[in-house]
Parts: sequence; C-alpha cells; structure tokens
Amino acid sequence: MNDDDALEQAAAAVEAAKRDLYAARRVLATAVQAARRSGVSVARIAARTGLDAGAVRNMLAAAGVR
Repeated sequence: MNDDDALEQAAAAVEAAKRDLYAARRVLATAVQAARRSGVSVARIAARTGLDAGAVRNMLAAAGVR
C-alpha cells in the first residue's frame, strides 16, 4: 500500500467514524429526552450517561424539553 492509499483509507475511516458518532449522539439525545419526559432527574440522567448535568440540560434545552 502506498502513502496515497493509506491517506485515502484513513480519511474514509474518519468519515465513517464521524457518521457513526453523529448517529450515536442522536440516539443518546432521544434517550435523554425520553428519560426526562418520563420524570428521571437531570442528575440521574447525567450519572447514567456519564455526562455532566450541564451537558444534559443543554441537550434537553436544544430539544425544548425541561
């Protein structure tokens, strides 16, 4: 494999990983919203997801969920 092939393969792998990450973030956001709507506290969501409470609140605010 030459350097150009390695670069192209690495770039393609990064793009695929980005798509997977964006999809995983959408799934996480949906799960966070559902949990909050069902009455789970922000602190509990944060603890269960490994996010900090501010990140959870921001995610909920972006979706219009309190």
